[in-house]
Amino acid sequence: TGFGYWKRVIIPPNAYVVHTRMGRKEPVTLGLGVSFRYNPYADAYLIVPAAMQTIGVVANCITKEKQGINILAYVQWQIDDFSVAYRKLDFSNSRDPLGIVNAQLREQAEAAIKDKIATMSVEEVLTDKAPIIEELTARLKAVTEGRSQGAETTDEGLGIKIVTVQIREALVSSQKLWQDLQSPFRHQQEKMARISHLTMQNEIRQKELESRQAAETSEAETM
Repeated sequence: TGFGYWKRVIIPPNAYVVHTRMGRKEPVTLGLGVSFRYNPYADAYLIVPAAMQTIGVVANCITKEKQGINILAYVQWQIDDFSVAYRKLDFSNSRDPLGIVNAQLREQAEAAIKDKIATMSVEEVLTDKAPIIEELTARLKAVTEGRSQGAETTDEGLGIKIVTVQIREALVSSQKLWQDLQSPFRHQQEKMARISHLTMQNEIRQKELESRQAAETSEAETM
């Protein structure tokens, strides 16, 4: 707003801003929703949304049996320390400031999922996804939030934090393998159904035989 020396940049309350001035090492303005006076000839600024971000991840993996499996997951993250994040991450795209960061985190998540799936069997992946979530969460937090050694933090991280990691679905690539995995359960159910049907027929025949014998006995006694 304004013009000339009286220009001002109004920042919404749900956005971070870093405002620098020519000749100064440290930012003039840094924070969440902080508006400031702006000199177009000596100042520069960067605005980044503070809202939580959700990244969809599709990982085409290979299990330890050399079978293909596709993992659909999502990661939610948000900026935790903007004073660190703006120095270490690329927010330069004015149309989508978080686009590059989302792409980088998506690649990290995909690599972590592939590494973990390579040590698991198809049955383990389909029945228990907790190890994948734990591995993915640990890998992403080590990168984004910094690595700690004992009580001391050796790396301040990227200034962002991982909110949640979830596996939506695991899909076996081979249709034939998927059908084979389902076969034992289907066959067991079919076996139980046929046994139940045969048992019912035997009981009906037994009842009919008993009823016929009773009728014939009664008729013979009458005669």
